[in-house]
Amino acid sequence: MVYFYPQKHTTDSLGKEAIKQAQQTRVTQMFALLDQELEGKEFLLGDNISACDFVLFMLLHWGSGFENPPLSFLNLRRFLRNFANRDSVKRVCEIEGTNLDIYK
Repeated sequence: MVYFYPQKHTTDSLGKEAIKQAQQTRVTQMFALLDQELEGKEFLLGDNISACDFVLFMLLHWGSGFENPPLSFLNLRRFLRNFANRDSVKRVCEIEGTNLDIYK
């Protein structure tokens, strides 16, 4: 959220871009950690889907515009593409107006 609302974290209008860049770096490090965690697993907690996977999908989708987006990580890409093909995810994204074409 700091990345998307940097103005809430500084009174210096020139500092907004530095905050966004620092957060992008930080979140990309988290992508790498999650990518490692998903190696050899279909879902975040193993073989069974959980609420964590739905939240992870949403958060990863929000990062799709980063310099190193989740799709640039092997396991995150697999997770996102598989998850975006779930009927429940398609229905919710249709209601929300979220385009899933990047996951095809």
